[in-house]
Parts: sequence; C-alpha cells; structure tokens
Amino acid sequence: MRWQDAVDFAVLAVALYLLLVWGREVRALRTFLGVLSLRVGGFAARQADLPVTAWVLDTASVVAVVLVLVVFQREIRRSLTRFDAPHRLARTPAELADGSLRAIVGAAFGLAEARRGALIVIVRHDPVEEWLTGGVPLGGEVSAEILEAIFRKVSPVHDGAAVVQGGRIARVAAILPLSEAESMPGAFGTRHRAAMGLSERCDATVIAVSEERGAITLFEEGIARGMATREELVRELQVLLIPQTQRSHAVSRLLTENTRLKAAALGLAAAIWGLLSLSGGTTVRAVLAPVELTNVPPGLRVVEQSASAIEVRVRGRSWIPDSVGGIFVVARFDLRRGIAGVNAMRAADAALDMPPGLVLEGVSPATLTIRLARVAGDAIRENSAEPDRVER
Repeated sequence: MRWQDAVDFAVLAVALYLLLVWGREVRALRTFLGVLSLRVGGFAARQADLPVTAWVLDTASVVAVVLVLVVFQREIRRSLTRFDAPHRLARTPAELADGSLRAIVGAAFGLAEARRGALIVIVRHDPVEEWLTGGVPLGGEVSAEILEAIFRKVSPVHDGAAVVQGGRIARVAAILPLSEAESMPGAFGTRHRAAMGLSERCDATVIAVSEERGAITLFEEGIARGMATREELVRELQVLLIPQTQRSHAVSRLLTENTRLKAAALGLAAAIWGLLSLSGGTTVRAVLAPVELTNVPPGLRVVEQSASAIEVRVRGRSWIPDSVGGIFVVARFDLRRGIAGVNAMRAADAALDMPPGLVLEGVSPATLTIRLARVAGDAIRENSAEPDRVER
C-alpha cells in the first residue's frame, strides 16, 4: 500500500465517523442515506454501461441534496456548530473559581432536597446570547444563597435559567431553546429538554434540578448524566471548568468516547475501500496531453514545434476517471537548457500532471522537436549552419 492509499483510507474513515456522529443527532440522516443510495446507484449504473439510468440517479441525488439543505437547515446548522473541537482546544475557557463552583453544587443539591426545580447554565467557550430569549441582567457574585433565592417559587424570576459567566450570575429567568431529540428519557420534562437543547447548540454546561424527583442531571454537549452525590458533581465540574484539567480531559474524551461509532466507521471505510479497489478491473486509456513549454532561455523564443499535444496512455481502475469527471493531463517540457536551433526533447522526460490513482503506461511520439530562434530587438534571426552576421 502506498502512503497515498493510507491517507485516503484515513480521510474516508474520519469522514464516515463524523457522518455517523452527525446522523445520530439529527433526523436528516435517513434522508442523507437515501441520497447516498442514489449516488451508489448512479455509480453502479455507469459500471453497467447504463448512461441514461446513471444520469437520472445522479440528477435525483442533486435534487435530494437541495431538499435536505432546505428542509433540515436548522438541524444542519446546529450540528455544524459542534464540529469545532480543535478550535475549542486552542481557546481558554471562561475561568470559574473553585469557590464559585462549590457554591453552584451546594445550591443545586439544596434545591434538590427542597424539591424546587432549577436550571443553571455555566458558560464555557462559546457565546450563548444568540440561543437565549428574554431574561433579566443581574451581575451578582455566585453564591449558594443567591442561587437558591432565585429559584424559590415566590421569586419573580424563578422560571427560566440562571446564567453563570466568568464567576458572576450574568442573567436570570432566561429561556433556553428546546431539544428536538426523540431519544430523551420519558422522565425528562420541559426543563430537561431545555437543558439538552442549549447543550446541543454550544459547549455550555447546564445543571437541571428536577422538581418532581429531586434528581440532578448534568448536560454537556448533548449528553445527560445523573449526579448522585455532591462529590461527583464537583469532580465533573472541575474537569470541565477548571482550565488546568479541561484540555487534558478533552484530549482524553477525543480518544475514548464513541468507540462503537469509531469501530463502525473503520469497518465501513474498509468495506468501501475494498469495493473500490476490487471493482471495475484495470483499464488502459489514451488521452491527448497539451504540450506546455516552460523556462524558455532569455533571448530565445519558440518558432516551431513538431506537435502541440502528445498521446499519453494511463492505467488504473475504471471507476477513477468516472469519479473525477474524466482525465486531463498536461505535458510540461523544461527548456532551460535549450539552444538556438532544433532541440530534440524526449517525451518520457516531460513532467506530467497525473491524476491520483493512475499510472503512466507510455507516450507517443517518443520525441518532440522544438526550434528556438534568437531575438534581437523586433527581429528574429534563426540559428543556422553559417555564423550569424549583422548587416551594416
């Protein structure tokens, strides 16, 4: 296997993994799979020499892609905002002191014991303003007493979420976007769906306190985890919000999470790679490559060449030209060592821009002759067997 093949396989596996992760969260996956089946059908039709069928399937796939972009525009936008892991790793999250963190944990468990519902949003890298509706600016310091007072039933701002940013309570009574996920547990109500909705759209950490069950759930990047003890919630928030540990935790999650999806992506990539490698057999095609002359020496110019194009024979899998829309090759001849007069250039020495996956079989004609002439002002004096003479 060439190193180019290894790179192609790795790119294919990563693309399939991102597709599986994206498809797990949005309903557009089923439609996308239908589009993919149309593309596969078009490819199979071309291999079976059914040009009309291939054209119909390819056209249908293009129309389906447009429909997916229109119908699922909101879901696609939401999903694409999450594919910025390298950018997040390079940025420093909003710092949250350990005292403020423990105050949030204390307030959450105090509210849970009193069976008072609550939503606490902790802003990290991404801005959340575009996802929030309404709310009252507060700007107070984080303390367990203030947070518990906010979510008392007699408080005019107990509905909605309290937003903690940079160690301060930036806003209260904020309305969060609801999640449209169909796989949420039946015990989750509107409060939990709102917490999930914000965590799906940005990297904010959301703590939801259930009024009916007195349970605490931590939402982070569309994943819900129940917190049974104060120590467990403190430990999770420290990993997510303390700058010294956040980056190493992100790298660890990148390597260990979604192992099943990664295995599935590798399996699909191996299957697709094997299918493409074994299908269609090997084909030799002849194409005309335009001749391009480079590095013509100063004082010389091209006055004649034996051919403007040469025939190039290439070998490769038959599906490669169809997948890239045909083969286009340019033959470049380097004339930096050319002399005035006739220059014989071997066609085999030409620099050819070969598409990936194709191998050169041969060229014709074997030799290309190029005549160069000297340039003196506006006059051209061709080199001949006799010495150059200057008229007086």
